[in-house]
Amino acid sequence: MQIVFLCSEFEGLLKTGGLADATRGLAQALKAKGHQVTVLMPRYGALYNQALQKDWQSVYVELGTERYGCAVRHLVSDGIHVALIEHHDFFARPRPYDDGEYPYADNALRFAFFCKAALYYLSENGISPDVIHGHDWQSAAGALYLKQMQQQGLLLQSRFVFTIHNAAYQQGIALHDLDVLGMSAADCPANVPLSLLSLGVAHCSRLNTVSQGYRDELLSEPAANGLSLLYQARQQQFAGILNGCDYGRWDPQTDQSLVANYHKDDLSGKQRCKTEVRRQMGLADNKVPLFVSVSRVTGQKGFDYLIPALSHWLASSNAQVVMMGTGEQKYIQPLKALQQQYPLQYRFIEGFDEDFSHQLEAAGDFFLMPSLFEPCGLNQIYSLRYGTVPIVRATGGLKDTVLALPARGATGISFTEPDVEALLGALQQAEALYQNKAKYQKVQQRGMQQYFGWSEAAEKYLKMYQQAK
Repeated sequence: MQIVFLCSEFEGLLKTGGLADATRGLAQALKAKGHQVTVLMPRYGALYNQALQKDWQSVYVELGTERYGCAVRHLVSDGIHVALIEHHDFFARPRPYDDGEYPYADNALRFAFFCKAALYYLSENGISPDVIHGHDWQSAAGALYLKQMQQQGLLLQSRFVFTIHNAAYQQGIALHDLDVLGMSAADCPANVPLSLLSLGVAHCSRLNTVSQGYRDELLSEPAANGLSLLYQARQQQFAGILNGCDYGRWDPQTDQSLVANYHKDDLSGKQRCKTEVRRQMGLADNKVPLFVSVSRVTGQKGFDYLIPALSHWLASSNAQVVMMGTGEQKYIQPLKALQQQYPLQYRFIEGFDEDFSHQLEAAGDFFLMPSLFEPCGLNQIYSLRYGTVPIVRATGGLKDTVLALPARGATGISFTEPDVEALLGALQQAEALYQNKAKYQKVQQRGMQQYFGWSEAAEKYLKMYQQAK
């Protein structure tokens, strides 16, 4: 099967979150099964230092009354052919979506252009893939543009499959912007907010999101952010497919980022990893539990109740906490204040370092992931494999991947209500579990035996592709 991804991120080239891991993981899994996969994405400013193949071409498209041109350049990333849509004014910016504080005002036009240019690149090269697979709102306009092109006799063999990785990001558009984007009011779904995301949901052949739990949540408000009626209307074509984990990169037995490797039958290396992280962070190497977190610092990740819960809990606990992340300053400043308040217990690193994220996963006794909502989540899956017991809120993909105490066969701890009291209860439960070494180790080792592979996810995507055809 010939498959083309329209996506805004691809791990190894550009990454701001889990979307990049998912596109790369799925592309590799599909390729391993013998399918042809091509990735189309914008050539951002950060990609201008990438070595490119010599061949390139120009593509011109019309949006409204304007004609836009771009270059399409090529490279290979881990065996996957990537075609980059190059338009300096739209994409050669320091950041892909925002200026560091506010989204770019022309995001709808930028990514509508990306979608249309990508489709015309395929058509002009005689490429009519079985499936054009769009990922998130940045690709959503492609579902409508494909229909428009098929009315002109182009790309007739192709079907558009659309994956929502995070339904909170929709990229709203106004009615008066439709002409500029080459769309009309007749294209817009009724009774829901108008956005690129809603257009993608309305016009794709098949639709999915990245866990069954999140798919079910999107059928009602407030999880659907105003689009529940549209998801309900597409319910028969709407699937939940859990993301996979790249165990080639996330396995404590082979992870080269760690000072010591380990596996479920010999955890001595994990203790060495914990000792090393404590040394780097200037924390005492004692017998108290170490809680870790690697996260985007946003409201979605539960920081509205995580910060006050930590402030209250650390006052009476001896536990240590190390967190790393980037995001909104309204949360980062209080996190930095916690370090001043609890210098013997708490550390916050503003930023992201891939190697250190692996080190934290290996060092922790518990991983904090109290998300307000979570379409799939990957860190809880990494944590399970690394023997770092996840503490999660029972939402979306978190409840699909972590079986919570006191259930038989439990692999982690969870709480339901998104508030300080519930999270405090989970933290106290974790401390009590840690004191019971035998019980803790059973939970830990069951987690290390869990497997969420991309090969299994790819089979479900292939079934959806066949349904779209």
